[in-house]
Amino acid sequence: MRFTKSAPLLLIAAVATSCVSFELGTIKTNVASTSEIVIAPELKALLQEIPKPKIVIRIPNPPSNVTEAERFNSYINVVEKLFVQQGYTVRDRALLENLMRSGNVYYKSIKDKIDTDLIVDILALRFDGTVDVHKFVNKTTQKEEPFATEQTYVQCPVASLECRVTIVDRGQLGGLFTLRASPADSREYNFYVDGFRQNLAWAGQESSGLFPVLRLLIETEDMKLDLTQVLTRRLIELLSGGRG
Repeated sequence: MRFTKSAPLLLIAAVATSCVSFELGTIKTNVASTSEIVIAPELKALLQEIPKPKIVIRIPNPPSNVTEAERFNSYINVVEKLFVQQGYTVRDRALLENLMRSGNVYYKSIKDKIDTDLIVDILALRFDGTVDVHKFVNKTTQKEEPFATEQTYVQCPVASLECRVTIVDRGQLGGLFTLRASPADSREYNFYVDGFRQNLAWAGQESSGLFPVLRLLIETEDMKLDLTQVLTRRLIELLSGGRG
């Protein structure tokens, strides 16, 4: 995670020319609450009957670029691994792909040949979303407080997982999910806020200056893998006994 900033004001100059106080704050996006979840009654009934159904992961539109395809496959491996660790039976997705390529495939034949309850289509996994947060948690008061103007905010990255769940023995759409997560909701990123609530500085980087906008960026594969795990755990919750 890299921090970037804009419109610098020297912190040393600000302190020297005024008696402005500084407060330590952190940020929470709560983007998980913006997730879009649609679950059909039939899927809820199935999950109540079979709390850990057998699943197969499908990727309807894999990246065409070889490097991107390999990277995307590493994320899907994380998804499958977490399901297995939670006690799910995860069928080999290559079996489904080969069956689909053979043509004239009916859901009954998928059920008979692969023995799976659900097909989970990964429609998209993105890491390029953002959300501008105009409030912060004051570390002293432990209360959420607003910045002074709309021009002061922290921009946080947002990862999203879009998937479709099909009930195999019915050939029926069981659920559509768009799940969202931000590293700011699982990690603490501290910064200083001036007394006017207009300018900010990352804790530990105060000497670099004050800025009306701070930005967090996802720049490593490890961060993307971590966010993939967060999103997958949420998906597992939704596919566990009908919760969610």
